[in-house]
Amino acid sequence: MSPDPACGPGPIGRESELAEISDFLARNPDAPCAVVITGDTGIGKTVAWNHVVRVARRSGRVLSCRPAAAETRLAFSALDDLFSDVIGEILPALPEARRQALEVTLLRGLRRGPAGRKPEAGERRPPVRDQRVPDQRVPDQRVLARGVLDVLRILTRDGRLVLAVDDAQWLDGSSAAVLSFCLRRLEHEPVTMVMTLGSGTAGTEAVPLAMDRDLPPARLARIELGPLSPNAVTGILRSRLNVSFPRPLLRRLHDTAGGNPLYALECARALLARGDACPAHEPIPVPDSLVALIHPRLRGLAADSLRVGRLLAAAPDTREDVIRAAHSNQESWLAIDQAVDDGIIERDDGGLRFTHPLLGPVLYAGMNLAERRDVHRRLARCARDAEKRAWHLALAADGPDEAAARVLDEAARLAAGRGAPDAAAVLAEQAVRLTPDDRADRRRDRMAEAADHHFRSGELTRSRELIESALAGCPARAEAPPRDEAPAQGEAPAQGEAPAGRARAWLLLRLATIHSHQSGWTLAERVFGQAIQEAPDDAALRAQAEQEIAMARLVDGKLLEASRWARASLRSAERTGRPRLVAHSLARLAVFEVLLGHHGRASLLRRAEILHASRPEEPAERLMLFDPPLARAAVLKWSDRLDEARRRLVACYRRAVDRGDEASLPFLLYHFSELECWAGNWAAAQAYALEGCKGASENQQQAILAGPLYALALVEAHLGQVDQAREHAVEALTLAKRTGNVPIMTCALSVLGFIELSLEDHQAAHGHLEPLAGAVAEQGLGEPGVVRFLPDEIEALAALGETDLARSHVQRLQVEGKARGRVWALATAARCRALLASADGDYEGAQTACKEALDEHDQLPMPFELGRTLLVKGMVERRAKYKSAATESLSKALDIFERLGALLWAEKARRELSRISARSISDALTGTERRVAGLIAQGQTNREIAATMFVTQNTVQTHIRHIFLKLGVRSRTELAARLLTGPGL
Repeated sequence: MSPDPACGPGPIGRESELAEISDFLARNPDAPCAVVITGDTGIGKTVAWNHVVRVARRSGRVLSCRPAAAETRLAFSALDDLFSDVIGEILPALPEARRQALEVTLLRGLRRGPAGRKPEAGERRPPVRDQRVPDQRVPDQRVLARGVLDVLRILTRDGRLVLAVDDAQWLDGSSAAVLSFCLRRLEHEPVTMVMTLGSGTAGTEAVPLAMDRDLPPARLARIELGPLSPNAVTGILRSRLNVSFPRPLLRRLHDTAGGNPLYALECARALLARGDACPAHEPIPVPDSLVALIHPRLRGLAADSLRVGRLLAAAPDTREDVIRAAHSNQESWLAIDQAVDDGIIERDDGGLRFTHPLLGPVLYAGMNLAERRDVHRRLARCARDAEKRAWHLALAADGPDEAAARVLDEAARLAAGRGAPDAAAVLAEQAVRLTPDDRADRRRDRMAEAADHHFRSGELTRSRELIESALAGCPARAEAPPRDEAPAQGEAPAQGEAPAGRARAWLLLRLATIHSHQSGWTLAERVFGQAIQEAPDDAALRAQAEQEIAMARLVDGKLLEASRWARASLRSAERTGRPRLVAHSLARLAVFEVLLGHHGRASLLRRAEILHASRPEEPAERLMLFDPPLARAAVLKWSDRLDEARRRLVACYRRAVDRGDEASLPFLLYHFSELECWAGNWAAAQAYALEGCKGASENQQQAILAGPLYALALVEAHLGQVDQAREHAVEALTLAKRTGNVPIMTCALSVLGFIELSLEDHQAAHGHLEPLAGAVAEQGLGEPGVVRFLPDEIEALAALGETDLARSHVQRLQVEGKARGRVWALATAARCRALLASADGDYEGAQTACKEALDEHDQLPMPFELGRTLLVKGMVERRAKYKSAATESLSKALDIFERLGALLWAEKARRELSRISARSISDALTGTERRVAGLIAQGQTNREIAATMFVTQNTVQTHIRHIFLKLGVRSRTELAARLLTGPGL
């Protein structure tokens, strides 16, 4: 159904099916029709049915019933449920015989005295021998059916009537016969039947009440609900259980449930009841309530069928020849045929699959340990690639096995190389499990490798657990406080007392990186410092730790300190002789120099890119977020080179997706969304922001989540979605404060200021933006591309009469824009100068500034900014009494705002247009437009106007659009009224 705010958003994941139902009902508004919703048990038929019923009640009458299996033998029980609440208002309008038949059938005789009279107070009811039929003659069924038909016709006089039946397979026979009788005789009455059909009949040709025989195909819709997507199942778990599992576990949960929401919910509850994680080598727990659905299918299975089922339950490769080979019986094909005949598996394009999604988990869970090992040994012999073979060998092992662990190491590297870090993490953890007790160092290294794979796959919590477990096995030394300042050039690394060694230092480095994504940079910086103290002579470790401490200082709003730490990291990296490590230090230093306004240091970034491309990926960068390609994309974005920045971001995004690098995606998507918002591609910007929020939430990256939330608020603010924008901006601000992220705090506050400016509450806008302008100067930011809020503050100040402060901001924006060649800064500075000049009555100076701004806009791919400049130009021209020019400028601004969907700013432009009240329509329109307007006023259609003027209808439509924009009208009626009451043509 179409979204209805009063009815909620509708069942998660069923948008297409509900839209199909809505379209079907819209095509059949005035005739009998039916919707039959089918699907397996638990697939969500009743949830969809309930939503359809709720929406239908908003516009008409709905009669509903939900029969149960126990009621199939109770005569007319469904009719009683359907009509008992409305029959009282209908009975007086029925012929006597039909009225009595309905009254008796629907138990009115039990509720009333003789002849339908209500019992008096204290009057005893006559004794009743049969609780279903009162002491009256059973009515003729044909008379009853005619009475029900009359009821339907009476109820449809005022509009559509919906008869809704959930689980129609349990309709009692007598009620079904009456409803079928009525359906055959309805012709033009708007009666809609909405029914669900249980799993016993789903997928068959059966339709309740033989509606497929009595209704033409165009008036019968069969909607089969299939499995839900992983995203939909995730949404249901979050909404119903308020829980979000890690992505790998969610995928396993979805696969176990086969996309069935009921099964997924029950299995999720079983997981929560266990209170611990579900290791990858163990099946998702299936609760007894669901096992009971499966056991009848497993009773009496032959041994060969059972073996086939167990092999299939344990096999990631379900091709039939693999299962046959693992069965190790010359007649294994007979065993598979038997399993097919027994109804537990079916063939599917060369592969095998279970006929019910829960059969696999139940069969696997039902095996004892020896049986599982035997199954996996058989499958290992037949595995066709290293990863699957290693997996089966791990689960077949009956104790620590270093040889098997090495096989798993290689398989994990292969999985990571093909962009499957989640699979690599599972294999690496199996290698940890099989490592002998006397190889503690190797076990620790394997735990670190598994943690790295988990990190990249987005499972940060598991990554942290593994690192903390590995750290517990590393001896610690007395802590030395980390330094607050970067080492000076030429200064020797600090020496700690009896350092615990490189192993602990590298584990701390990983832990700090995880903290930077989850808890924030304050804790991360402290742990990075501890890593340096543990291994002060390890130049590679120092370089990475100092790089990240530099980022921590940037996030803390201390840009100069960040630059000093970046220089320290460069010195450490150069001592290692590793090009890619040097490239990362150079990239950070280049970004900080750009932010400080030292644009001449761009050569640092070029050198970083050359070094980064000169060597294959090194393990040392596996957890790094801000690499040289992304640094270049960010600098291009701040420099207004949006097309180039987009190409770079696309390359970064594809590389992350190809590597399965889920941990990096939310940060990338935040940059992507901000860029597309500036470029005017707001639908894409919103989609990127939502994807980033979803990924950060699912991957437990609370410190990263603030960025996509800000980006989402930014788009919503531009779209005029004030409540959502304010909510998300406040959420981003709260998260940024909690995790110590000053740049995102600034961004979130700038959105709140922009919202108030859009609503023309200039004092509130100034309240949000004034502290930001001061903080920028404090931080030493010299790159105008990252202070996009400054024109909003200038506009608010101009409206509040604070022109001196506004001029100082304009001067700064113009000087920095000119010094660094920033087109956006120059265009917005000129626009702000025009506002201030206009406020002083200097319309000539204002017009000159507007022209300068528009000249800059020719090189700036930011349509919203162009619209704002045109709006200011139109306002200046209106005040200077240049009405025709003002109309043209404001019309162009309105056109841009409407095309973008900037609702609040479009309304500003319309108001400005409406203020040009004294202008002559003749001045505003061209000769052709005046002629078209006159013909519209005469009532001619587009086709008639086109014929009169010998032009195409498209040309007429273009003229009409221009007329509407110039005159600030929205309809033909409004235009005609304007022509009749205005100065005339």
